[in-house]
Amino acid sequence: MRIRHFASLAAAIAASSGAAAQAQDAPRTIQLGEFLGLRTVQATIGGRTGSFILDTGGGVSVVGPDLASGAGCTPWGQITGFRLTGERLTMPRCDDLAIDIGGIALTAPSAGVLDLSTLMPPDAPKIDGLVALDGLQARPFTLELGAGRLTVETPASLAERIRGAVEVPIRLHRQAGGASLTVMARVMTPRGPLWMQLDSGSAAPILVARTSAEPLGLDPDTARQPLHLAIAGTDGGVVEADVPATVREMIIDGNIGLPVMRDWIMTFDLQAQRLWIRLAG
Repeated sequence: MRIRHFASLAAAIAASSGAAAQAQDAPRTIQLGEFLGLRTVQATIGGRTGSFILDTGGGVSVVGPDLASGAGCTPWGQITGFRLTGERLTMPRCDDLAIDIGGIALTAPSAGVLDLSTLMPPDAPKIDGLVALDGLQARPFTLELGAGRLTVETPASLAERIRGAVEVPIRLHRQAGGASLTVMARVMTPRGPLWMQLDSGSAAPILVARTSAEPLGLDPDTARQPLHLAIAGTDGGVVEADVPATVREMIIDGNIGLPVMRDWIMTFDLQAQRLWIRLAG
């Protein structure tokens, strides 16, 4: 896995990010845990602390019924979204749910209420919910999944963090009436761009839709095969990885999972719809 640079990045984005950030005089770093190979964060809701999967592909943050009740929320209405396989998932919601992670106050605009144990293997450890990008969109942050760190940046630390990194074109993808939020990175092919979801909640390195296989030089009828992934940056740089890809039926172009993302340091400014990537280590 590698990153190539063809032009230096000269970024001065303090003004755009500073307006969206809450007052904060220094970057705040939170250590991440693990759950079945995925990354977790300790979060406090309604005075009770639990373990939450940090899932950039989750769309909406999710809290278990007990924690929702403790926060004074009576779940109501619904959130309906679709998994990347097309499977429909509907759950009631809690609006403007306050979530504290390491002293950092977050708000999930419409958190889903669901007992995640119903989606886990029977012998899985207890998990209390998941924190998705909907709860992290207010301030720029950096994910170092391999090192197990989440850092909420200040305007000054953000400008320093992205120095020398590759800025990657992204789209913000929303479902559930606009409540959900995931990030799609642009992957260029001879036929045009594909948009692949960045999904820290996926243990598969790369999932490719059958309709995206041929443009990527893959056989649409072979389930598992090697892929050279190349994400072209806005400044001429390239983020590259040689990884095993799984071809399957999907409702999105592709999905980049934790085994790839853990080798990257990713800095998100979701208010400005910008993402920078550099290699870890």
